[in-house]
Amino acid sequence: MYKNVYVIISENQQQKLKHVVDTESPVSIRLSYKDLCGRDIIALTNSQVNRMIKANQDGKGVTMKMSKRQVVEN
Repeated sequence: MYKNVYVIISENQQQKLKHVVDTESPVSIRLSYKDLCGRDIIALTNSQVNRMIKANQDGKGVTMKMSKRQVVEN
């Protein structure tokens, strides 16, 4: 089950996510502290949401590894 979270995703990261749909490999996207609140919606697992909340509380960024299935959900 995924939860929708608002973040900022750059154009390059959007292209990277679109490319993963055509391949079988997972993808990692780096979200800086300032990217943790934004206008773009991504679907994350509960553990990813918890990691993002902790990073936000600590004033840090986070790297999210996403499977092809998760990217397709987005």
